[in-house]
Amino acid sequence: MFDRKKVAAAVSAAFGAGLVAVAPLAALAQQTLERVEITGSSLLRVDAETALPVTIIRAEELVRQGVTTAEQAVGRIAASQSTLGISQGIGATTGGQAEASMRGLGGNKTLVLLNGRRIVNHAYDSGSVDLNSIPLAAIDRIEVLRDGASAIYGTDAIGGVINFITRRDFSGVDVGAEYQKPQQEGGTTKRASLAGGFGSLQQNRFNVMGVVDLRKQDVVEAPQRRFSASGVVPERGQFRTSGTSFPGDVNGFEPSLPNCNPPSSIPNAAGTACRYDFVRDIDIVPENEQLSVLGRGSIQLAPGTLLGIEYLYARNETINKVAPTPVSMIIPRSHPNYPPGAPDNEPGGGVNVVNWRTVPAGKRTNENETVAQRGVIDIQGSFGAGWDYKAGVYKGKNESEDTFTNGYINYDAVQNGILAGTINPFGPQTPAGEAALQSAKILGSVLKAEGDVTSVDARVNKDLAQLAAGPLAMAAGVEWRKEKFNFDLQDIARQAASSGLELAADTQGDRKVYAAFAEFGIPIARGLEATVAGRFDRYSDFGNTFNPKVALRYQPTRQFLVRASANTGFRAPTLYDIYQPQQFTFTANAYNDPVLCPNGTAVPPASAGVVCDQQVQQRFGGPVGYGRSADSLDPEKSKTATLGVVFEPVRSATIGIDLWWINVRDQINQLPEQAIFDNPSKYASRIVRCSQASPAERAAIDVCLNFPTYDPIAYIDTPTENLGKISTSGIDVALGYRFPTGPYGAFAVSLEGTYITKYKYQRERGGAYVDNVGDFVDAGPIFRWSHNLQINWSAGNWGATVANRHKSGYYDQDPSLKVKQYSLVDVSVTWTPVKYLTLAAGVKNLFDTEPPYSNQAVTFQSNYDPRFTDPLGRTFTLRVNAKF
Repeated sequence: MFDRKKVAAAVSAAFGAGLVAVAPLAALAQQTLERVEITGSSLLRVDAETALPVTIIRAEELVRQGVTTAEQAVGRIAASQSTLGISQGIGATTGGQAEASMRGLGGNKTLVLLNGRRIVNHAYDSGSVDLNSIPLAAIDRIEVLRDGASAIYGTDAIGGVINFITRRDFSGVDVGAEYQKPQQEGGTTKRASLAGGFGSLQQNRFNVMGVVDLRKQDVVEAPQRRFSASGVVPERGQFRTSGTSFPGDVNGFEPSLPNCNPPSSIPNAAGTACRYDFVRDIDIVPENEQLSVLGRGSIQLAPGTLLGIEYLYARNETINKVAPTPVSMIIPRSHPNYPPGAPDNEPGGGVNVVNWRTVPAGKRTNENETVAQRGVIDIQGSFGAGWDYKAGVYKGKNESEDTFTNGYINYDAVQNGILAGTINPFGPQTPAGEAALQSAKILGSVLKAEGDVTSVDARVNKDLAQLAAGPLAMAAGVEWRKEKFNFDLQDIARQAASSGLELAADTQGDRKVYAAFAEFGIPIARGLEATVAGRFDRYSDFGNTFNPKVALRYQPTRQFLVRASANTGFRAPTLYDIYQPQQFTFTANAYNDPVLCPNGTAVPPASAGVVCDQQVQQRFGGPVGYGRSADSLDPEKSKTATLGVVFEPVRSATIGIDLWWINVRDQINQLPEQAIFDNPSKYASRIVRCSQASPAERAAIDVCLNFPTYDPIAYIDTPTENLGKISTSGIDVALGYRFPTGPYGAFAVSLEGTYITKYKYQRERGGAYVDNVGDFVDAGPIFRWSHNLQINWSAGNWGATVANRHKSGYYDQDPSLKVKQYSLVDVSVTWTPVKYLTLAAGVKNLFDTEPPYSNQAVTFQSNYDPRFTDPLGRTFTLRVNAKF
């Protein structure tokens, strides 16, 4: 006999504090519960009735695993393959943001919500939500919809929806403190949180609550970990270095050969040039501080009518350090430190060019501060004969600012110092040279960006009729949204050499969005229900789109459920995509000039430090920046289908299996830099040499100092455009089992996993498909298999959790190398000696597993991939929590 209460207890124990991907059967025992809104649907229903694949992550389980940020929480979702985290701000202008990427489709195709409403995207690119703006201490649970949802939410919900749900109706005081210390040096994390509330909606008809969460993490420098200490790995044949070194070279002549200046400046294998081991100088985890504050007040205006006011403040600060600035500058033959024996181009009417790294000026260091704010006023209640309503207005703002604090230099000021003979690019500085370098440093704010969203929404729900198989339910709603975006570059930023901002430009744009949607729950027969939804969106800058969705749920017995869905989706081009003017940055990878450095050998008179294994300038911008109309960029369109089953093979066990397919066309991006250098003949028009660049561009790109002696690449041209298609599919698996309670307590096991069967994409419209599953292509790999496994134990006032996070291996950026699988085990023990006090201790990465070796070169961190791994190593955790 199928016992609903026992099944509910079993699944709750196995999943309730962890990952719940099989909620439909678990909720069968809850038919008397209040009908609520579930992520992915606007209908009010008990979650047992949903036909959608929803994963639920409980906040208390994240706490037990030592999770302290929303970025780490999203990393516990097996379907997430995020590539942008806080560490990627080192050496790149990311604003320190972290994003969620379901199915590996990118952060701009995963919709992140807070209590069912949008969060303003990060100001730097307006493309995705910064997870650092989520107040983790205020979160009750995370609902993850593993299906497309544009028919409900509109843009971005192609890969899925992640909805962070905060605590509600909280009273009392909850104080927590946590300390995490890696076994190795660096990376210590301290965290404190305070939650308080008073009043009860049921008893007092009001509730006021607030949460404050403060987290600080220390820096981890590259030399503090064995695997990241150097870009030179002889046993791997790796020599990841820069041709711009210190002491510098003149016209390709290396005055410091044969020894160079170790340990940072070392000779290449042939002994013909000095290379700089820039990896030694970077941070692999930035110093970081996060503060979030959430306050909410709720009051019952009348029976069934609830008014709420909510405010969120989140601040994220990071300090990023990379190697000193590499530059090319003119040096006269009369310079007092001009190397003896160096060639002299001046008699022929040319100039002498010194390629050097400003080591005496220190590491390039920038501080980024991002502040996110969000205010919401909402009201919900009922009226008339069975009508429920919900309406609200919210205002969100994201402000980010970059400040240079060391190492960045004013190019013109240093150039003048070299021309005057004051600054020495080849060795120690005189007091005058040191003073000149210090005065040439660019210190202060260089970049400010702001994103602003105002929105009004309203919806109604009603059971329209009672049919033989159940109620015919309806939901309908409207939304109005205004978006504004500003990207403002300060004047001093354009003077900063090798910052990626020298040729950047201001960006701004705004638009309005109008939307209306409807959803119907249609009972067809006993145990069989269909859900039909559709949403119309009108954008003031690119036009209209309509997206439907159909879902079926069939439950012939209590032990077995089948669900399926099909929908279309879209991603609107962001304001940054559309209005970004032409500007420049550096490529992620280093390349050999296909003409001047074939097979890695410079062609005289070209200098290897300029044309071999070097990052290249990259020009990009939106259609408006390239002189085209805003609507010339089409939205991305998608088609998604799912088919799943949930069943109970034996008592206390639940299994969920969901198959999914996603196809995206007209993806919005830039042609990958890798594609251009993989086939320079095909993309010859994308490679602009100094002879082809405008005089203004040549003047601002320092490698063009070598023209006309030789003609290096000025930049590659990669405007934002509609590229080709993406086709991906896979299988989600969720398992849960609760063992019978015995003399040693209660044990429960849960597993959530995702297996990718296909991930192919076109680099351009009509182009060949590239297979990305298990292969590092262009920006990174798509993992074939990833899972999160948990074993929970409880007995009396004790509890313990063993968790395993796993990602399969893949072929690396150099396809001859196979990156090993990555699997970490975390353990934690909790003890509640008295009712209101909980003590916890644990070890993250119990076996001190190092990140597997990778020769990827798309991040500044080397020898491993920081986007998918944790460099901290074995980390001990202590936590105390008191509730009153």
